[in-house]
Amino acid sequence: MKLSYILKTCILIRKLQIPIVGFILLALFNTALAQNTGTISGKIKDAKTGEALISANVILKDTKLGDATDLNGNYSIKLVPPGTYTMLVSLVGYKTIEQQNVNVVANQTTALDVILEESQYKLGDITVYGASRRIEKLTEAPSAVTVIGLEDIKLNSGQGQIPLLLASIPGVDLVQNDVQDFNLNTRGFNSSVTRRVLVLLDGRDLSASFLGQQEWGSITMPLDDIERIEFVRGPSSALYGTNAFNGVLNISTLSPKQSIGTKVSLSGGERNLTRIDVRQGGLLGSGWSYKVNLGRLQTKGWTISRTSSPFEYTGLSTELRPFSDKSEIFTYGSARLDYDLSDGSVITAEGGLAIVENTAVVTGIGRLEIGKGSRPWARLHFGSKHLDVQLYGQRRTTPGDIYSLASGGRLVENSTTTQIEAQYNTSFFEDKLRFILGGSQKYNYVDMENTAMVGTRDYSISGLYSQIEVKPIPELKIVAAGRMDRTTYEKARFSPRAAAVLSFVEGHSLRVSYNRAFLLPSTSEYFLNVLAGGASLGALGINPGKATRILALGNEKLSPELIQGFEVGYKGIFLDNKLFLTVDGYSNKVENFITDLIQGINPIYPFGGAPAGLAELIRNGSPANGIPAIPGLTVLPSGETAIVLSYMNKGRVDTRGLEVAFNYYLTDELHIDANWSYFDYEVKEQQAGDQLLPNNPKHKFGYGIKYQSEKGWEVGLSGRTVQSFKWAAGVFVGQIPELTLFNLAAGYQISRQYRFGINITNLLDRQTYQIFGGSIVGRQAIATLTMSF
Repeated sequence: MKLSYILKTCILIRKLQIPIVGFILLALFNTALAQNTGTISGKIKDAKTGEALISANVILKDTKLGDATDLNGNYSIKLVPPGTYTMLVSLVGYKTIEQQNVNVVANQTTALDVILEESQYKLGDITVYGASRRIEKLTEAPSAVTVIGLEDIKLNSGQGQIPLLLASIPGVDLVQNDVQDFNLNTRGFNSSVTRRVLVLLDGRDLSASFLGQQEWGSITMPLDDIERIEFVRGPSSALYGTNAFNGVLNISTLSPKQSIGTKVSLSGGERNLTRIDVRQGGLLGSGWSYKVNLGRLQTKGWTISRTSSPFEYTGLSTELRPFSDKSEIFTYGSARLDYDLSDGSVITAEGGLAIVENTAVVTGIGRLEIGKGSRPWARLHFGSKHLDVQLYGQRRTTPGDIYSLASGGRLVENSTTTQIEAQYNTSFFEDKLRFILGGSQKYNYVDMENTAMVGTRDYSISGLYSQIEVKPIPELKIVAAGRMDRTTYEKARFSPRAAAVLSFVEGHSLRVSYNRAFLLPSTSEYFLNVLAGGASLGALGINPGKATRILALGNEKLSPELIQGFEVGYKGIFLDNKLFLTVDGYSNKVENFITDLIQGINPIYPFGGAPAGLAELIRNGSPANGIPAIPGLTVLPSGETAIVLSYMNKGRVDTRGLEVAFNYYLTDELHIDANWSYFDYEVKEQQAGDQLLPNNPKHKFGYGIKYQSEKGWEVGLSGRTVQSFKWAAGVFVGQIPELTLFNLAAGYQISRQYRFGINITNLLDRQTYQIFGGSIVGRQAIATLTMSF
């Protein structure tokens, strides 16, 4: 045994000789290299408190060398060749420091401590971009804007849903049907496929080409990869064009320089949820930096089948196709490459792919099940002080099938969107006059493979906009903007904007504004062609011996919905920068509403096909004789008699509202906020048979409290109370019950490398529906462990 043991040991040593020798040679090489290099080390601290700052990025410009500070705020950059460098120190929420003339001597350590000053998170210095498409102070923005910063995003990142971050902010109408099926709106007239708020991710429009709805499942990165979110409320077409009807949601992600290192997040929770996210970011030298992320989420959704009663709640109808009841799966990934030029300009190339499986969506014609869909995209961007140019493209394909649960019908979509846009800005007379000029060209191609639309459709949207800001006196800013848009199917449309902001005292401002905006019909509303059912009308002499088809058809003659609004607003900072108060009031006139699918309203399909002498009886119906009204009966160009449902522009409404909100920092660690939103409306005109409802409550409240300890742990509780309201969107019409929902978030920074978090949405497990026709959504508790290296 001893001889055998000796032989095995000799063989093992023999096998290890090459790697051991290699390791020794590598160590000797590194030792020799270290003898000809130097080190830069020091501490990064907060200018106000003197406290150490964790995870600050320290980079030697135009090199691959850098480090991030540890729990004590210390950093150390080793193996630095002798020379003189420029060192960049950055941390989200602080002003970036560019330390020049850092001298490195061989075999010596250069000690360099850096003090960082807070930037955006001082109330008086919070800046926004989306209101004017340029950086400006929040208090001087000519629109109502809410900002969600990195700290709140990180605290709530475990729940993984961007819309839930917005649930408690002023003016927001948010309803949820499933894991990623949210409808986000503001200031009235939400819907099951809402598109009245333009959602931009780093400037890329997330809406789908056919229905035009917001697609949250197409986001290809985890929530904590987002730097900030801005929600601009109010008509915004003057700068953004269509879909910016009620507002704009601007989402900005972290750059590669803000993502140095490796991060792995593991999550698990209720409803069999599992999620993994991996991100790697680094420097490539000579101004290049990169980041790559991959992720996968799997969970049990909230959708259940309705092929037989009893249903989840009253007012629902039987569906022909059962829901598959499989776990919902979201697989995603993206990569980004940045090149920083010496003048501060940045070139970005990035792309990604999201694959969504087994999800459900509520639409006006009923619920849809998406078996599998993919959303690849790519973006090229150049940004400098005065010029911004962007080109992006994205596809939406369904290699698996989409099924209508109500009819069992199969749908397929293959669509492509490409957009190029550019913006130039400059200023004169010491920034007393600012000028912005921009334009965009968007191309859409939609192919439903004849399942929901005949043939293919391609169309373009061209836009040109400009804005002028004048400061005749330091306290007054006057803004005038306008945009001209033209599409393949619509004449040129001009959207003006005028605003004045009076900063009468430091930290206090009054605003008045006028805006006009428009919302183009979706491709579906223009060109829908789908079988919606059948009716046996042989007893009336209509299509004897066979069923009469019921068709849902689009209307190529539709015009955009229009809105014009007046707003007044106040923003103020009190109590030595601890209290931020906003008050926003508005009055809007909305017209040209596009109706739901209704019989007999599209003049392209006039009434016809009834036997002689029965036309009026069939058109108007006769309850006494058991004959239903069939105003949609028509003779198609093919000669077939069918019943047609279609769309029409008909409806005019006046709306008004008030939004009051405050944020109060009781101490540096404890923060509270609350808001109240009031909405009212008056219908001036509507189409008979159409239920023109705003689908949002008259009163709603949002509130929250957050505590952040210096010892590395934090906890936040947010909630919202929504008054009961009526809902009408397509086939789904009913009452939404009053809701009071709470979300809990907590996190603990165990060490520099490890963070543990808990997120509980719908904390009290309120089993209810938020959209009529949607699923009952309950509680979901999720635990997350994040490891950073």
